[in-house]
Amino acid sequence: MMTTSAIAIQSHCDITTSGASHERWLVPLFYGIVLLFRLVSAFHYRIDSDETQHLHVVWGWTHGLLQYRDVFDNHMPLFHLLSAPLLLAVGERPEALVWMRLGMLPLYGLTLWSAYRLGCALFSRRVGCWVAVFLGLFPGFFFCSLEFRTDDLWTALWLLTLVVLTEGRLTRRRCFAVGVLLGTAISVSLKTVLLLAALGVAVPTTLLLALQHQPLPSFRRFGSYALAALFGLFLVPVAVITFFVAEGAWEPFLYGSVQHNMLPGLGLWHRYPARAFLFPAVMPLLWWGARRLMHSAPSSSIGTRRALIFLAASVYLAALVSFWPLLTREDYLPFYPLLVLFLTPGILVLPHWVSTHRPSLRANRILRNSVFIPLVAVGEIILVIAGGTLWRDGTREDMALLADVLHLTRPTDPIMDLKGETVFRPRPFFYVLEGLTKERIRRGLIPDTIPERLIATGTAIAIILKRTDFFPPRARTFLQENYVYVGRLNVAGQLLSLPASSTDDHAFHFEVRVPNRYTIVAEHGRVAGWLDGTAYTGARVLSPGLHEFRPTSGEGRFVLIWAQAVERGFSPFPWASSVPSEGENLHRESH
Repeated sequence: MMTTSAIAIQSHCDITTSGASHERWLVPLFYGIVLLFRLVSAFHYRIDSDETQHLHVVWGWTHGLLQYRDVFDNHMPLFHLLSAPLLLAVGERPEALVWMRLGMLPLYGLTLWSAYRLGCALFSRRVGCWVAVFLGLFPGFFFCSLEFRTDDLWTALWLLTLVVLTEGRLTRRRCFAVGVLLGTAISVSLKTVLLLAALGVAVPTTLLLALQHQPLPSFRRFGSYALAALFGLFLVPVAVITFFVAEGAWEPFLYGSVQHNMLPGLGLWHRYPARAFLFPAVMPLLWWGARRLMHSAPSSSIGTRRALIFLAASVYLAALVSFWPLLTREDYLPFYPLLVLFLTPGILVLPHWVSTHRPSLRANRILRNSVFIPLVAVGEIILVIAGGTLWRDGTREDMALLADVLHLTRPTDPIMDLKGETVFRPRPFFYVLEGLTKERIRRGLIPDTIPERLIATGTAIAIILKRTDFFPPRARTFLQENYVYVGRLNVAGQLLSLPASSTDDHAFHFEVRVPNRYTIVAEHGRVAGWLDGTAYTGARVLSPGLHEFRPTSGEGRFVLIWAQAVERGFSPFPWASSVPSEGENLHRESH
């Protein structure tokens, strides 16, 4: 079954091969570099909005709030529920997200370990060692898996599933374990349906390819394997569903985890409908590739496993690119380890191939001395360093924002943000304003009731980003008219100005729409005067409606502002010569 050249190649994938002994200390060195880079980057890599959204949901669990019913989310719940004890240990502080990232290290390690085991099972121990090195430093995987997100656990479970599936003889117990792992992955992310579909294609295709080399198990035995896997598959999801049904939250769970994410004509479905033809077009190539892998393997058993993993990875990628409506970088996390798994043997045998087939090549000395292999890892290190995460702190602004939130607000103060960026405070509007929600609002499927919710809850704090088009038009206008900048946050208030046609130079007429406790500050001097006909002596609760203020002291511009902001050291000054425009740098100073 195996050609002479294939045998030679296989021997050069062994860690005991002559010329590879120096790798015994090189590989651990690279492992140490991976760990060091990971630790440093956790404290410096810029924070993605998905991370704060996930952490806000975890915060909800720690406060007895039920996901989907009390805190909106459009992901499966298991990751957030399992992360709650870690957040309780870390506490509500600005650096919490960084420490939660460190909590992802075991998942990162599990993924690398699983990739190592797959390399050992499918090729050799030498391949397994280098797979873990190359994967750990692979930029696309390194940076995305660094973030606090459900996909970290999802990817680790997928790799562990493949390890269990390929590291031994197929039994009912092994099939049950595979089912449990996949069922757990479903409870972490519904994108597991793509992985299941990939296995659903890979398994029968591999069996067809293996027919000429080994007999198939009997129908009865195959049926028992399938039943064991199905039983394991449904175990964890049924437990999750049962929990939400018992809590009376079946409908919120169903909507948040499934229905909210299903929107016809979304994204690539609408823009590139013809891409669905890509999937059947590449299937003959995948068949050919799997067949080649099977025939070049040292045994039919290893060949079958290689073909199965190759097809699982390739079919997943083809299905993702062909059918998934919104492609994000985290969707590729389950694919990267398997890509590196099959690239690594080629990297390891390249020096031998070049010295055999291209002896006159100038680079032959470097390749023959096995310098090329560690150079690949060094190249990855350079790419990771080029990302700037080792010395440039991309978390500073986000940490400062959370510090302002914790200093300015009480635990019960609601804050209007997009997706839970303020993490440790309730949101007045139920839905997070990510792409799907905004599209549903645009289509009229979800009403834009943000202004009404801000009024009803007396929400005094909001985050109006530099690009306010992230908010729906109606909400955007309301926020701009009824909130003022006080640094990284916006609080209820407005710049007081005289009407252009006013004949009274000493009276400000303004309308309050968000009921709360307000104070009036001036650009210069202490403020005194008459508010709604009574002497103004300080902060006062103002109800919605028209109000009048006649100052008797204070100079420059006057601002109506949420009193708690002033009392806690926040101020709308200094400003430029006019009201801040969108994207203007914000300032904070003691009043």
